[in-house]
Amino acid sequence: MADDCIFCKIVNRFVPSEIVNESDNLIVIKDIHPKASVHLLLVPKKHVRDITGLDEATWLEIKKMVLLLAKEKGLKNFRIVHNAGEAALISHMHMHFLAEISVDREL
Repeated sequence: MADDCIFCKIVNRFVPSEIVNESDNLIVIKDIHPKASVHLLLVPKKHVRDITGLDEATWLEIKKMVLLLAKEKGLKNFRIVHNAGEAALISHMHMHFLAEISVDREL
């Protein structure tokens, strides 16, 4: 765990968050600043900076979770976003799951 990492604190329950789903290696939370009516964050429990350091098993778990979330919420149209390196505001790997995006497609 990185001491100053907000996602590590959420994973370890030091900071409250609205947890939507959870698996062995992954936690899914609601984004506190949603850009769509459905805006979730898929966060690996292990601190990894970005997708370049992600192990294959967790990557597969993310895929399965995305499909599960879409099925549970009855979504056929959704967007998955990941910002790597300096493009990320938080240096703990996470994927944005967005759905019910406005028709102008702006986030």
